[in-house]
Amino acid sequence: MSTFLKGINKSPEITYRWLRVNDTTVERDEFPEVKKTVEVQTSNTESVKIEEVKKESWNEGNTQYLYSSAPMGAEFRSYVEDNVEKEVIYTVGTSSDTPIIYEYYLGEETILEKEKIIIEEDVKATILFIYRGNGSHLGIREVIAKKGSSSKVFKVNLLRDASLTVTEMIVQEEEGAEVEVISINIGKENTVDNINVSLGDKATGDITGLYLSSGCDKIDMNYTVVLKGLESRSKIDVKGALSDRADKVFRGTIDFRRGAKGAKGAQREEIMLLSDEVRNVAMPLILCGEDDVMGEHAASCGRIDENKIFYLMSRGISMEESKKIIVEGTFYPILDKIPDKNLVKEISEIMQGRLAKI
Repeated sequence: MSTFLKGINKSPEITYRWLRVNDTTVERDEFPEVKKTVEVQTSNTESVKIEEVKKESWNEGNTQYLYSSAPMGAEFRSYVEDNVEKEVIYTVGTSSDTPIIYEYYLGEETILEKEKIIIEEDVKATILFIYRGNGSHLGIREVIAKKGSSSKVFKVNLLRDASLTVTEMIVQEEEGAEVEVISINIGKENTVDNINVSLGDKATGDITGLYLSSGCDKIDMNYTVVLKGLESRSKIDVKGALSDRADKVFRGTIDFRRGAKGAKGAQREEIMLLSDEVRNVAMPLILCGEDDVMGEHAASCGRIDENKIFYLMSRGISMEESKKIIVEGTFYPILDKIPDKNLVKEISEIMQGRLAKI
């Protein structure tokens, strides 16, 4: 196969060289046609102001990238910028208890996006970006959470068949802001997911991830939180399951910078291995440039607990159904965060179809 994007999604610190998992390369012979526009359905977008900045105006300084200590990479950014005509800026100016939803429907096509989301001061918002179909999605999304704002940003990848997803999300939080990024990846074949959060004083930044990979799927995740502000808080919590010959790499980094006194950061990954042929690599890192901080990381990896299977089977449930119940039960604390119950039902049905084969 030909090399499409080389050396992307690199760890902020190089380690475990012999495993060759400090970055990844996307290889692709055939690539779906790049489309300038695709079908998008929106809901509850009244509080959002949309501005489009054309490529010829990018040199004016309003499209500079936010700070990122573990970017997807210059080659990826160049590819996106060469193939988009504009940057779309979404400004959320008023609070709402109703989620803002953007639903993308892809056919045999590739979409590329360059976007910026601005959450104004003291605004509370929930935003969902949902991708369906059998195309490919590559994009860069920046989030600026202004002072005192509180938001949840969902990216839900439901692409099927031989899809490719390569996305970078960069989040910058000002004083007292709270952002949770929820990334749900149950798309097929090849997923590269980069999330990078930078925290100011007393800001809270969490990354929650869910993945289910089967067949010959490949998923490569690089989640980083940089704590720069006083008494900032962060948590990375990822749950996943691998079956068949799925291949997964997870890089999770908590980075305490000088000046982040009183900061606390934690990360945890919980993985269920449903086959002897999967490849599972986890690279948890804690980087520390300040002494008055608290950091922790944990990972659990293994097969489904046989005691749990025995308990369910003793109540008349088959072994196959018992396994499905246990896997789904592990995921539901994350699915419960989704405010759209129809979407939760859709995700659950997709998972049940995948788990029926274990």
